[in-house]
Amino acid sequence: MTTVETKKTPPLRLLIYSDGRPSSRKALQFGAGLARQMDIDMAVITIRSGTSTFEPYPPFGEDVDLADRDQLPPGLQIMAQSLDVLSAEGLFEQQGPVQLQELSKGYMLACRAKTGKRVPFYVCFGHLVDVLNHEIDLHHYDLLIVAPPQRSSLRKMMLGDTTRKLVNDVHASLLFVRGGQAQSRFVVCADGSPAAKRQFPMLKRMLPVISKPLELIWVQTPGSDAAAAQIADHCIHEAERWLTVCGKQINILRLQGGRPAQIIASAAGEDAVIVVGASLRHDLYRRLAGSMSTQILAYATASVLIVKGLPEGDPDVLEDQKIC
Repeated sequence: MTTVETKKTPPLRLLIYSDGRPSSRKALQFGAGLARQMDIDMAVITIRSGTSTFEPYPPFGEDVDLADRDQLPPGLQIMAQSLDVLSAEGLFEQQGPVQLQELSKGYMLACRAKTGKRVPFYVCFGHLVDVLNHEIDLHHYDLLIVAPPQRSSLRKMMLGDTTRKLVNDVHASLLFVRGGQAQSRFVVCADGSPAAKRQFPMLKRMLPVISKPLELIWVQTPGSDAAAAQIADHCIHEAERWLTVCGKQINILRLQGGRPAQIIASAAGEDAVIVVGASLRHDLYRRLAGSMSTQILAYATASVLIVKGLPEGDPDVLEDQKIC
């Protein structure tokens, strides 16, 4: 009898961004919620604008006591605060003195989680998106978790919209943490488009975290033709079949209206995670007109998971009988 070996799925690789503001706590707590329920590799990063000459470097090759906060450089203070949050979430024991490792554009410290996994904490200097992409490409992170504070329309116009820059330019899927946490409802956009199908491989990896019934949502817009409705119905049917095989409960929301992003955000409420596939439309179109994911972010008080990855034309993941 021939034994068929199944390929083990590698751990989901998470990069959590923390800037020391209160909103960053939500990103760290979400990451901790994932770490408690699934196999992940995690890293935490803070990025300081400018160069390392703008703030003192900590001593290298010596023991550094993270409890002595007032004597630490600002970037290391943020990492010490981040470690405190993750420790309060049960991921780490109390840490003693640590050793720092110098990097080309910053430095890092590494702590051992209760699981035995090594978790790096990076302090880097440079432009936000450039540094994030460098780390994502270097270490192959699957998901960036961020919790930027929401700005008013006026502040976005004057200072720029960091959220949109992250959506357009970061080389990984993104989780914008707002109201929902890992234990919240997951609301999955399922309209049958290539962007919608793109989210299911990531959703598959996160199924161990999801305890509440998954909500598959589709908004039919006025004037949409029968073909669009048929495509959406097929997507919902296949997703329902797959998730049922995986042992998940499903609720289906078929709604109507002229502003799908606003309707989806309203249906999700605050204590939820909206899952949406990233658009791969022409770059100029995305930057001028936006995409469904950026439109949802404009309205949502829930957390929003934007999945990048599978390009147009890849096989339909929902028709893969081995997905579970």
